[in-house]
Amino acid sequence: MNNSRRARRSDSRRAMSLLELTIVVAILGLLAVASITRYGHSAIGNGGAEGLARKLALALTHARRSSISTGENHFLQLTTVGGSVTSFALFRRTGTGNIQVDETRTVPQGVTMSSTSTELEFDFDGSALAGYSVSIAGPNRSWDVSVVILTGAVIVSETTP
Repeated sequence: MNNSRRARRSDSRRAMSLLELTIVVAILGLLAVASITRYGHSAIGNGGAEGLARKLALALTHARRSSISTGENHFLQLTTVGGSVTSFALFRRTGTGNIQVDETRTVPQGVTMSSTSTELEFDFDGSALAGYSVSIAGPNRSWDVSVVILTGAVIVSETTP
């Protein structure tokens, strides 16, 4: 008889009560507010700049690999307004014109991006047609994405002192 009471009691305590759930959500909210207060909005902007540097490096690597696999030149077209890059997209250069291969990616707010060229192009063997350098800056940190001419290698480095 004593075992049946314990079995019933353990069955009724399997789920969390509404009060316990409310306390957990409140604690998570307090932690979120404390972290935003501690790190501020500049950390969020720096994260956006770092993410953009990684996306750009991946897009350049994709362009290089696509050039090698298809035998046609691929390039990133950077759209600039007033000297700052606002968006970029991947294109394939064909005999009949340029075809957009991937979606257009925009530069997040609070992040500035500048480049030595508006077209970052790769040849059929994966080499870059020129040496490219793209600078990406957040509120407190900045990155440089470089492309080596001969090999087409993409290098991302943090340039913040």
